[in-house]
Amino acid sequence: MEQDRLRLLALPLAALVGLGTAAVAQDTYAQTPVWEENFNGSSIDGNNWTYDVGTGCQVGICGWGNAEMQYYTSRPQNARIENGNLVIEAHRENFEGSPFTSARLKTEGRMHFRYGTLEARIRLPDVGNGLWPAYWMLGAIGVWPQRGEIDIMEAGNVDAINAGLANRRIGAAVHWDIDGNYAMHYDTWDSPVDLNNDFHTYRLTWDPEYIRVSIDGNQYFEFFIGQPALDNASLQEFHQQHFLLLNMAVGGTYTGITAPAGITAPLPGRMEIDYIRLYQDHPDSQLYIGNESAAPAGRFGVFTEQSGLAGALQFGNDAELYLWNNLTPIASAPYEGGELMAFRAAAGEWFGAGILTDIRNMSNYAGGNLKLHMRTTTPHVFKIGISTSFGDSWIDFVDGGQQYGLVRDGNWHEVTIPFDAFHDLDLHSVKQMFMVVGDPPGSDVELFIDNVYYESP
Repeated sequence: MEQDRLRLLALPLAALVGLGTAAVAQDTYAQTPVWEENFNGSSIDGNNWTYDVGTGCQVGICGWGNAEMQYYTSRPQNARIENGNLVIEAHRENFEGSPFTSARLKTEGRMHFRYGTLEARIRLPDVGNGLWPAYWMLGAIGVWPQRGEIDIMEAGNVDAINAGLANRRIGAAVHWDIDGNYAMHYDTWDSPVDLNNDFHTYRLTWDPEYIRVSIDGNQYFEFFIGQPALDNASLQEFHQQHFLLLNMAVGGTYTGITAPAGITAPLPGRMEIDYIRLYQDHPDSQLYIGNESAAPAGRFGVFTEQSGLAGALQFGNDAELYLWNNLTPIASAPYEGGELMAFRAAAGEWFGAGILTDIRNMSNYAGGNLKLHMRTTTPHVFKIGISTSFGDSWIDFVDGGQQYGLVRDGNWHEVTIPFDAFHDLDLHSVKQMFMVVGDPPGSDVELFIDNVYYESP
């Protein structure tokens, strides 16, 4: 489902893949239930799910990278609980400049896992010409395709439409990176019955050797990720934690339809999910539950040496400072402690840096502030940001505008930015706790930053 931005790398699939439609083999180790979602509440549980909203343009992939035509919303019209099922519904309606609406839910920042058996009972919509329902996973860390992608079930492919099998053919796929080149493998399966007439059970089994997918006990996808494939094909993506996604796109390259008039599927289109269950009992399995991992309230150190913190990043262990472009470290006295971020950006080229972490649940800091000390004399516009599951969110620092306590006089000043000032911030799932960028300046810029921390209400 993610954007195919890099060249497809052809691989000798015989070395990597074994395919079959036989019944799935008995699990080689006992299975222990560790997470489930039965959709029995009155509303979608925010502890398990969040939404992607919009057209993808806000994260730099308009049309979600696939020329899709829907605007994803978090409205009940597009995603809700009904009779014990999650309902994802696509509508033909003009909304924020898009001709269709739908929904895309994900467990990012709420539940990630590595290895296990994942089972879901799903009823597909009548995909007709143009609906693209999907049940899939993305790696929790990194940039696509380096993060990896596992498509457990997709329907509505252009080839199925052309073959008259739109409601019977499903596909599964994996996407990954090899030395900067995009690679993928996929397979399809044709059901003897239309899959929109009833619920069917889709099962992923994932261990250090194989990714396998089945429907109602019939295996339709198998991909080898163990040795020696791991050595030869850089499949590390499939040995990292992934999170779940459920969505229904309208149109796009997968369907072969990229104009609204070409969508003839019955609308509203309705995808229903009865339950999802995760089982794990492999010695190398991992499970992340966001609610069990929330940083305690107080002051959380991002880049500070102050005492009395509730928690702090450990650089070289769970955090790294990356200088993205046009920033040269310079010597200067820190505001506190023995270290600071001191950089010079040369004229004529954009600059930026960010502190990358593993996924952090900072929900206890909602309603609080990002605090730091900063000194500069530049009149140039720059931005301070945070990256979460909703994408990057920025605060503009325009000379003469809102400065949040900064004075551009070359002295240290405390800067306090309320988290409420950031647009689309998901503090349940923070990926980069601090970022700074600027467009190409007309003259050299010097920035000094120290004592960066989060403060709860």
